[in-house]
Amino acid sequence: MKRSFTVDSPIPYSIQDLIALLKEDDIGMKQGAKGMVKGDWNGKLTRFISRLETKVEDKRYAFLYNPREECNSYNWLNTFISKLLSMNEDSKGIKIIDFSEVPSDILPVVTGTLARILYDVQFWMKNDKRTPFTLLCDEAHLYLPVKDNADSVQKQALYNFERIAKEGRKYGVSLFVVSQRPSDVSRTILSQCNNFVVLRLTNDRDQNVVKNLVPDSLKGVTDCLPILDVGEALILGDAILLLIELN
Repeated sequence: MKRSFTVDSPIPYSIQDLIALLKEDDIGMKQGAKGMVKGDWNGKLTRFISRLETKVEDKRYAFLYNPREECNSYNWLNTFISKLLSMNEDSKGIKIIDFSEVPSDILPVVTGTLARILYDVQFWMKNDKRTPFTLLCDEAHLYLPVKDNADSVQKQALYNFERIAKEGRKYGVSLFVVSQRPSDVSRTILSQCNNFVVLRLTNDRDQNVVKNLVPDSLKGVTDCLPILDVGEALILGDAILLLIELN
C-alpha cells in the first residue's frame, strides 16, 4: 500500500504528536565544527507553535484538531467516503453535511478539501465502479467567491470546485450551486452551469450576472427578474425540455 502513496495521499496523524515534534525542532541542537550549535529551526517555530496551540484549544475547531479517536485510523476515511458516495446498498440517498458551525475563516478550506477528496476518488475509479453524484453547494457565495475578491486560502479551495465545474461531468461529478448573491459567486463556476433557476432579483449587479450567462437571444427574458412574485422563477437551459416531457 505504501508504494501507492503520493504527496496528496491523506494520512491520519495526531495533532499533539505534530506539536511535540515541532517543539523538538524549536529547541533542537546540531553538531557544529566546534561543538553543539543551534539547529536549523531553533527558535524559529516558537510563534507558530503558540498560534497552533491556541487553535487546538479553541472549541470551535475541536472537530478539526480534536476528532474522535476512530478518525485517526486510515480505514475511517475509506468508510466515510463510501457512505457519501453511496457505495453500499444501505447508504444510498441524499447526504447532508452541515457546515453551519464551521468558523468562517476555515470554511473554504474544509469544503474545498472535502470536494477534492470526493472528486479524486471518483477520478481514479474505473468507469463501471463510479457512482455519479452532485454536490449541492448552498450559500455558495460564502466559500465560492469571485476569484478577484478571494484571499490566498479561498483561492486554493476555490480551485477544487472550479476544477469540478470544468472537468467533473466526464467522471460523474457535477455541481448544484445555490446563492442569493450570484454576483459574489465565481464566474468560472457559473459559466459552466447548463441550467439556471432564477427567482426574483432586485440588485442590478445580480441581474447583470444572469444576463451575461444566457445567450443574447434570451437577454430580454431576464427583464422580468425584479418583478417576479413569490413562488415564481425563470428557468433557462436544457432542463426545460425535460420539464416539458414530464408535464
